[in-house]
Amino acid sequence: MEQATVYRWNIRNGTGVLTRADGSLAWFHMSSVAQNDALALQEGDTVDAEIENVPQEEYTSRAVSVQRHEP
Repeated sequence: MEQATVYRWNIRNGTGVLTRADGSLAWFHMSSVAQNDALALQEGDTVDAEIENVPQEEYTSRAVSVQRHEP
């Protein structure tokens, strides 16, 4: 798991983009978001994410698990 920031989140189409600590971007789908976080997730939120270095669309990686970070 790593911390990332929600860069873009479009609940209508169920996809979003995370900014990783190194500045790279990772794509994610609503199905990877923790169930109780899907409606509360907002751009700028810090999340804990499991990210695979597998290309997805124009991104070099994708998140397979995303949940809001609780400090």
